[in-house]
Amino acid sequence: MPFTPENTLVIRSREFGDGSEYNLSSTSSIIPDHYVKRLWRKPPLMVGAGAAKTIQFINKDQNSSNRSVAYSATESEGVMRIWTGGYGDDGSEIGSLQLGSATGSKSLEKNSTMTLGDNTGAVKVMLKKTNHMSTSRTFTGPDGVDYKWKVIWIGNDPAFPETTFRELHTKDSNFPVATTARLTRRDGTINDETYPVYIAERGIRIQSWIVATLVILDRIGA
Repeated sequence: MPFTPENTLVIRSREFGDGSEYNLSSTSSIIPDHYVKRLWRKPPLMVGAGAAKTIQFINKDQNSSNRSVAYSATESEGVMRIWTGGYGDDGSEIGSLQLGSATGSKSLEKNSTMTLGDNTGAVKVMLKKTNHMSTSRTFTGPDGVDYKWKVIWIGNDPAFPETTFRELHTKDSNFPVATTARLTRRDGTINDETYPVYIAERGIRIQSWIVATLVILDRIGA
């Protein structure tokens, strides 16, 4: 694990093969040093006899050939379940989302319930807004620590951003615990349905909850 001194940000190239790893003037070829794991959210696909919609998060660290499925989320008959491993791998269930009957995103959130670990409750309570107008959501992790997903807006016009991404923060970390920002050219273009999930060492122990909360926020359109 690289050591990053306090109040110092170290950047390191993770692009290979075309010489761009030496181009430090390009912000598209560097990522913050404290991120130690990278997952990749693949596009939804229909699987099984019941045509369940499944989203997969694969291991896709740029310094590893491992491309196994780390987590899956499968939706069928109004219930989304988040698992470790791929579809049909008999992985353990991390959490679930029981979708309400409403169609609008605000009503869907209002009428849906979720389960994470041993806790079940309304989405609006377990992924609570920090205030009425905020896009940030807070949750309590399996370690008893409070975490906050922040939506970061990119563009010159705040009313019409070019794109957005999420950052996960907690009070005991000077840097984001996780992010869905596109930090290299390999992370695709803005507004793609696929996206990366970068996780810092501080977030490794709760990575399953990082994925689960992302899946739920995406599904309810939060």
